[in-house]
Amino acid sequence: MNSLAVELNAALEGTVVPRVLSDLGLRMYFPRGIVAQAAEAKEKAHRFNATVGMAYADGHPMTLPLIRELTNGLPSEESVAYAPTAGIPALRDRWKTEMLRKNPSLDGVATTRPAVVPGLTAGLAVVGDLLAEPGDTLLLPDLFWGNYRLMFGERRQVQIREFAFFDDDGVFNRSAFAEGARSAAESGKLIVLLNFPNNPAGFTPSTADVAFIRETLVGLADSVPVVALSDDAYFGLFYDDHAFRESLFSQLADAHENLLAVKVDGATKEDYVWGFRVGFVTMAFRGMTSAHAAALEQKLTGAIRSMVSNSSRLSQSLLLRALEDSRYDEQKADAYRLLEDRFHTLQRILAEQRSSGRAPMLEPLPCNSGYFMSFRCRGLSAEDLRLALLDRGVGTIAVRNEYLRVAFAGIDAQGLPELYEEIFQAAEALA
Repeated sequence: MNSLAVELNAALEGTVVPRVLSDLGLRMYFPRGIVAQAAEAKEKAHRFNATVGMAYADGHPMTLPLIRELTNGLPSEESVAYAPTAGIPALRDRWKTEMLRKNPSLDGVATTRPAVVPGLTAGLAVVGDLLAEPGDTLLLPDLFWGNYRLMFGERRQVQIREFAFFDDDGVFNRSAFAEGARSAAESGKLIVLLNFPNNPAGFTPSTADVAFIRETLVGLADSVPVVALSDDAYFGLFYDDHAFRESLFSQLADAHENLLAVKVDGATKEDYVWGFRVGFVTMAFRGMTSAHAAALEQKLTGAIRSMVSNSSRLSQSLLLRALEDSRYDEQKADAYRLLEDRFHTLQRILAEQRSSGRAPMLEPLPCNSGYFMSFRCRGLSAEDLRLALLDRGVGTIAVRNEYLRVAFAGIDAQGLPELYEEIFQAAEALA
């Protein structure tokens, strides 16, 4: 094992981290090689800097006039230069400030500095590399984003255990979650991944439900190390008073010495910049010191370096400028109101469906947040319905041949009645 990895492991000794790191995570470190030496040179090489593999002209990163034109004169340092492996420091600090503003429960809680990754998918994959070992058990709701299976089931070869997300009353299934967590913990280590607002259901549990989740995981952390991953891709898009308004991470970051909380979030959906591919990874556990945080960040930075080198400088620069602009909050609120209006239009459509008895084979799952809603298909193949809708010029997603996912966020409010009329007609024709 590299001596730098040994040093980091020693710095984390006595905490939950070494007990939940994968073999790769234990071996991971950030090398004092080209990138580290170039960072030192940036600070001290005031005469000539012949370290980084970038071409310079007149002291600035070289760029084509066409690129300068297309980036509206953005300095080449902000557009084409390499970004630091863990992201632009000012953006990392600004994102943490925003995270604390959105999650008041984190006030005074020690966390790592958010590290930039090229999208939430990369963030989850990097976290999986560090924390998930072949043979580990990952607890997921039975309604989950299919890419988890590739990232954890295939890439990391973990055993996926599912629990029923909703009970018969259409609320978060506390008993199924608790039973699933206890069963998964029997392996000697528990990894749980929760995504609120959920994809594909578009659902966020209540404050009481989140308290139950916390209580369950804290209770298990008394006997086994726990990793709690929060996929916050759709964070902030809450449309009713039922939904818990903070990240689950805010309730777990300081919950127990034996519980490592991980928040994977980003600008992708929160700031409507899907192709920017700017995500963040933040970690915490009770009792984390600045030395612990620094060691964790070094391991995470090494994992990022080994996988993608670094994330897009241009995307980071544009996001940072947006976050610092006085118009940001107002424009983001305008975008939120558009989605909120679509949600309320959807609720009126579904209320009319219930009252009229239309398409009884389509059971809407609870929905209060995010981009999506889903129907449970009763006595009907979701895939057959998806194909029938394609013949009508309508695109939807079939999940497990049991659920039909509809991205209502992608349709203007005035188009939603027609969309759902097509869905109801197609389902009735297949019944």
